[in-house]
Amino acid sequence: MAKQLKKRPIERELKYLADFEIYGVLMFVGLYFAAKFIVDMDCGKNAFKLNWVSFYPLLVFSIIVIEGSFYWRNKLKMVKRQKALSNIEIGRIYNKLRWINVILLAAYLLVIIIAALAKEDLSGIIVGILLYCFAIIEQINYFHIRLSYETVNGRLLVIEPLKKLFTRTGKRSQLRKDIDTYLGI
Repeated sequence: MAKQLKKRPIERELKYLADFEIYGVLMFVGLYFAAKFIVDMDCGKNAFKLNWVSFYPLLVFSIIVIEGSFYWRNKLKMVKRQKALSNIEIGRIYNKLRWINVILLAAYLLVIIIAALAKEDLSGIIVGILLYCFAIIEQINYFHIRLSYETVNGRLLVIEPLKKLFTRTGKRSQLRKDIDTYLGI
């Protein structure tokens, strides 16, 4: 029996992707500060004092997801036949953003090394590494292989996208196709 993936009309899907990427960023930032408030147990005195070991990857994650939201919003404008950037223009812009993201992600490795040498709080390092992993997953999802979670009969498939990543059987992301078009690949 073949799996039936849940499909939405393209306009609804693009609006959903554009909106929920922004909501996801807001949720992650909210959860970050809520957890910091609870874990610090200081009644909020230092709840918004930034710990760069954990905040930096949250910032990089947020940047990547916001880039995704703008991408989907542009695609929605294209579908609605409104003024939008062409696939070539998107490819040119996002090709540069892809490399900026790689630099930002690589810089975090230096942050981790400095934090470990400075004997920073282990909880901040662990949270930072988890957020860093989310940022890497989003980078792969947008700029390389589509890892978006799929649903079958209302159930979320988590293992399928991971299998596609590790077996290299996943489809190129739509953004990667636009970058390839720009690069002439």
